[in-house]
Amino acid sequence: MHVGAAGYYHLAFFGAFIPYLAFKSAKSLTGRPLPSKVKYLSTQIVVLAVFFVISAFVARLEWIDVFPREVPEPRMFVLGAAVLVALVVLLRPMWRRRVEERSRKAWLFMPRTRQEHVLWAGCSLAAGISEEVTYRGVMFVVLWRVTGSPVAAALIGAGIFAISHFLQGWKSMAIIFGMGLAFQMIAWVSGSLYIGMAVHALYDVTAGFFYGAYGEKLGYPIEPMPP
Repeated sequence: MHVGAAGYYHLAFFGAFIPYLAFKSAKSLTGRPLPSKVKYLSTQIVVLAVFFVISAFVARLEWIDVFPREVPEPRMFVLGAAVLVALVVLLRPMWRRRVEERSRKAWLFMPRTRQEHVLWAGCSLAAGISEEVTYRGVMFVVLWRVTGSPVAAALIGAGIFAISHFLQGWKSMAIIFGMGLAFQMIAWVSGSLYIGMAVHALYDVTAGFFYGAYGEKLGYPIEPMPP
C-alpha cells in the first residue's frame, strides 16, 4: 500500500530522531549526577503520552487500525501469560546481578518509595500502550509497506525499538531487541496490540518492583551512585 507523508514523518521521527536523542541522553549522564527519580519518571510518562498522540494521529492519517473492536481469543491470553512468565524467569537473574554490581543507571529503574512505585506503575502502563502503538502498530505497518516484507519490518522495528533504549546499555538493548520481536509475534498471532500492551506493561511493572525489592534486600543506596 501507499505510504503518505505522515508515515514517512513517523519513520524519520521515531526511526532516527528518537534514537539520536536516546544516544545523546545516555552520553549526557556519563560522569554527571543522575536526575531525580521522581522527575525522571514523571518526564517519561509525559514523553510516552506525546509519543502515543503522535502515533495515534499518524495511524489515523495512514489508515492503520491500532485499536480494532475484536477481542482477542482466550488462547491469546494464555500465550501472553506464557511470554510474560518466560521473560520474568529468564531476566530475574540479570536484575539481581545489576543490583549486586551496583549498576549506576539501575537506580533509575529501582522504585523504593510509595511515590516512586506509583510513578513506576504509571510509566509502565504508558510504555505498554504508547510503545506498542508506536513500534508494533504504526512503525511495523509503515515499514511493511515500504519494504514489502513483514519479516524485514519486524526486524527493523525491533532494532529501532532497542536503539531507542540506549540508556540501558548494550546488553539490555540486545534483550530489548528480542522482546520487540516477541511482542511483534504476539501482535501478529493475536491480530491486535492488546495482548502485547498488557504483557509489556506487566513486564515493566514486574521488572521495576523486583529491582526495588533487590535494592532493599542487597543494600543498594537510596541515593544515586556518584558519577
